[in-house]
Amino acid sequence: MTGQQPYFIFRESACSSPSAPNNKERRHTEPALSAKLSRPAICSLEGRQHVSGRGVSLDAGAGLYDPTDQWRSLFERSALGAAVTDSTLRFVVVNPAFLTMVGYSSEELQQMSLLDICVDGEGDEHRVPLRELCEGVRLQYELETQYRRKDGTSLPVISYLSAASGQAPNQQTFLTLTVDVTARQAAEDALRTAQSELGRLARLTTVDAMAASIAHELNQPLASIVANGNAGLHWLNRPEPNVEEARSAFERVASEGHRAAQIITGIRAMFRKDSGNRSLVSVSELVCEVVSTSLRELKSRRVSLALELLDNLSPVRADRIQLQQVLLNLLTNAVDSMASITDRPHVLRVRSERLEDWALISVQDSGTGINPEHAERVFEAFFTTKPNGIGLGLSICRSIVEAHEGRLSASAVHPYGSVFQVMLPLAH
Repeated sequence: MTGQQPYFIFRESACSSPSAPNNKERRHTEPALSAKLSRPAICSLEGRQHVSGRGVSLDAGAGLYDPTDQWRSLFERSALGAAVTDSTLRFVVVNPAFLTMVGYSSEELQQMSLLDICVDGEGDEHRVPLRELCEGVRLQYELETQYRRKDGTSLPVISYLSAASGQAPNQQTFLTLTVDVTARQAAEDALRTAQSELGRLARLTTVDAMAASIAHELNQPLASIVANGNAGLHWLNRPEPNVEEARSAFERVASEGHRAAQIITGIRAMFRKDSGNRSLVSVSELVCEVVSTSLRELKSRRVSLALELLDNLSPVRADRIQLQQVLLNLLTNAVDSMASITDRPHVLRVRSERLEDWALISVQDSGTGINPEHAERVFEAFFTTKPNGIGLGLSICRSIVEAHEGRLSASAVHPYGSVFQVMLPLAH
């Protein structure tokens, strides 16, 4: 190999034996060993020649030995992908595990840098910290990205970069240890899928239980209405109609109808918190709270997030938990609408602003948009365009917003995508 050799440097702090008896005393009684410990021991990764000094065992009783073969063996036999790069992150030497991961030969990698094998766009967010690493501003960096293998496939990895020498920044060498996280990512995806399915089943179970409860509560007054209505008709259909009995039966019909209405009102009250629990809520802070809980999901779905939040926006008086649920539902719908898109970036834009006496929250996506035929129905209960949807999310969201004296609307965005807007009155 031509060019400058990469070196590891071992100093006294790494070579002194913590287990050796009375190290302090040994430095006085064994000056030769002390002198050796005080010099840096530098060993070439590629060859056997000692540049200066000698390696010292961590075990004080083991004597002196040449560490080159040991480190070379560890490097080459490591199950982790290991690579040494120069100050521009171009590959200098890599181990067999790294070659297996990316599918390139060592000769091919010597013509490439670390960013060259990152999937397009994956390395952009890491360019600044990697430049700081190369300039010596930082000594290490953890890189979570995807490598593009020689055959064109992507490999999810976590790479740990650290400075491997104490030279000037433009002469730095870096050690990179890479872990293939394909299995972990698959397990996380399977867990998210399972959690999503469990959540869907839980919602269906809740709806089923609620429907059974409503049916049970309403069955008695409805049965009474039917019975009394038939009785009233019976009294009127007699050869000599008994108007008084018919009037009495129809009065009972009206009474049972009012009772049914009261039952429905009571059931709705079970799912609506008292407005006395509302407090002043900062809209921008609320958006940040909801977005922070979704960051991992956005990253796994490869969604770019753009936040445009107004700092001095006046608060609204609201139930924080209910508004969080509204925003989370809108964010989830936006991400789902972009899942099938392959010809453009997945961008989620969340904005807060003031519109006269209203706080306006916008959730915009670059997804499939809203079908004009469905524009008037998206907020209807049990209407859904999702294969596994139950059609209650947006309906509940609108009910919550309207209970806060606000408005929830949806519209298409040119040239693609959709935007949902929540308007809430500002607190006075």
